[in-house]
Amino acid sequence: MLNNKADILGGKKSVKVAIPQFPPFWMNLQKSVERACELILEAGREGAELVVFSETWLSGYPFWSEGWDSNLDQWAAARLVWFENSLRIPSEETGALMGAARTANAHVVMGCNERDERPGTATVYNTQLFIGRDGKLFGKHRKLIPTGMERMFHGRGDSRDVAVYETDIGRIGGLICSENTMTAVRAAMIAMGQDIHISSWPGNFAVHTGPRVHEADTDGLFWGHAVSRCHAVEASAFVIEPVGIMDELHMPSEFPLAERLNISFAQGDSEIIGPLGVPIAGPTKGQQMIYATLESDALKVKRGMVDAVGHYSRPDVVQIILKRFGGETLQIESKSGQQEELRVERGRLNAIADRYEIDEDVLSRALEDLGIDS
Repeated sequence: MLNNKADILGGKKSVKVAIPQFPPFWMNLQKSVERACELILEAGREGAELVVFSETWLSGYPFWSEGWDSNLDQWAAARLVWFENSLRIPSEETGALMGAARTANAHVVMGCNERDERPGTATVYNTQLFIGRDGKLFGKHRKLIPTGMERMFHGRGDSRDVAVYETDIGRIGGLICSENTMTAVRAAMIAMGQDIHISSWPGNFAVHTGPRVHEADTDGLFWGHAVSRCHAVEASAFVIEPVGIMDELHMPSEFPLAERLNISFAQGDSEIIGPLGVPIAGPTKGQQMIYATLESDALKVKRGMVDAVGHYSRPDVVQIILKRFGGETLQIESKSGQQEELRVERGRLNAIADRYEIDEDVLSRALEDLGIDS
């Protein structure tokens, strides 16, 4: 049974969290799921209540480059490997992950390449899966805009996945990689009220050193750290920042576009950040399990100083409008000193009900179950 949704960290004094900073078996879904389950169970045995994996951990980030000059046969073969090792939801693989979460008694956030579930499609999304300690999927976030060359591989998410989820360890939401630079999206999530934010990355890349666009960061200037720490301060939240790691041992012996692979920047460097923007664990490289304990008092003290959802908000000056289904809008109202409210105007509700031929009362009750007033 959940605590009052206004309770910080779900009313808990502290919550232990874990980042499994280990490589998957790249482009091998079955072996990677088996490894993920082992890591979830290990973290659970150590008392972790939240286990967070890096971007596209299942079954690996697209580390190769491609274009019109790619060899056709190699490109087609690589694409088949990519597609066949993407994750279906639901599937036996997701069932295994859910079973591991239930056995470990831990919530799990898993980065994955998610195969579109609609018939007749072959689109793959860059997705965060949110699995509860009860073994049930309670949320999913698809990356809104694939970054750079990722657009060759991933489809775009939509605003249905911009959400913060209420759990028994607090309110959790997440963004993927450079989405964390999308100021308006972050502002919407902050206004929804976050205790824990997931900021996941494929590696600790540097884009300022050359010669390649993505080189390993050796100067401590990885921008993932900068934007994640910034979000922690602005949201008065803990930020869990898993950063991907790869090595040659976990790469396939043969890959059609092997000469185009670049895993040099996937060295880990994960961290867990407190609400003052200061890391409480990491950043650290190398294969290891990274743990930290999140203290609710830290959030209370920080929000007592600066509370972006409460006394440090100015809803009379700035309001956030989040576009929803079919162009409809959702106004997020942050009221000083109170938890934010989600509200859909009655006229909008009528339009949505008519468009989708849904009984207005049924739709209103569904929104109420989601905590959205109408």
